[in-house]
Amino acid sequence: MPPALQLVRSVAPTEPASYWHLLTRPSRPEAQEPPASDHRDLWRAAVEAEETGSVDCPLEAIWQDHVRGHLRAWWESIGPDRILLVARVAGGASGIGSEDADILARVLSGQQQKVLASDLGIAPSTVSGRYVRALDRLALTPSTVPVPLVLAAQAWVGVGHVAGARSAFFETQGRVCMVISVPRPDMAHMTNLTSAEQEVAAWLIEGCSRFEIARSRRTSVHTVARQFHSIFAVQRVTGRFALIRSAVAFGCFEARGSSANAGESAKEASGASGAGGRRQSGTEEMIMAAPPKRA
Repeated sequence: MPPALQLVRSVAPTEPASYWHLLTRPSRPEAQEPPASDHRDLWRAAVEAEETGSVDCPLEAIWQDHVRGHLRAWWESIGPDRILLVARVAGGASGIGSEDADILARVLSGQQQKVLASDLGIAPSTVSGRYVRALDRLALTPSTVPVPLVLAAQAWVGVGHVAGARSAFFETQGRVCMVISVPRPDMAHMTNLTSAEQEVAAWLIEGCSRFEIARSRRTSVHTVARQFHSIFAVQRVTGRFALIRSAVAFGCFEARGSSANAGESAKEASGASGAGGRRQSGTEEMIMAAPPKRA
């Protein structure tokens, strides 16, 4: 289980919502107007909507709704099998300019800012400034970008696809919200990492800092830092966003029951990472207003 978790509500184990957890770390997204002191009503409504009324949704459309100002990320919840993002419907909010949105999406897709600056023919400081400005318009920081939103950016860029994404509308505290959920990553598919590295990689993907991981694993921050370095070296990536992209390639975000496809993805991704890997991340209508229904 990830660190610093708190049960959303205490109910009989027969109720599905009882298995969901809420990250209590203050660094999680809380876009400007967090709910009242008790979060239970919010999460009860979000979990119920996800379990009873969610439909399949294309994540690239979720990304476009965020950058156009139609949705604003509010809170993120990590469950045993799925990750939930609650976004407020913000019809009158302003969006992000197309150039800033493109830079933000490419950085969230794991591209290094220096390489991106070279591709665009602009200074690295300009890329960095636009990236931070775009995140600020979404009321986020580099350390608080929710996993579903990172996956949505990567889907929009075209570098990753997660088949099990779902969404549903619901109302809470007088606001219309959307809950977006994706499968929780199963890092066992990253067979070129040790079991300890798989666990650390999972927490890193889910947004935990090295200090939180060290505290949960009862080890030193220096040990976790060395594990970070080893994970990035083996996966040939730099940073959390690139690790999420690699996890998608390995099939870590395949929904439960898709193990066959995930196995094929893992083989392809493992081959791409090299044989030296070891065993042991306006007023337009909302695009998601009428998503296709699941079979």
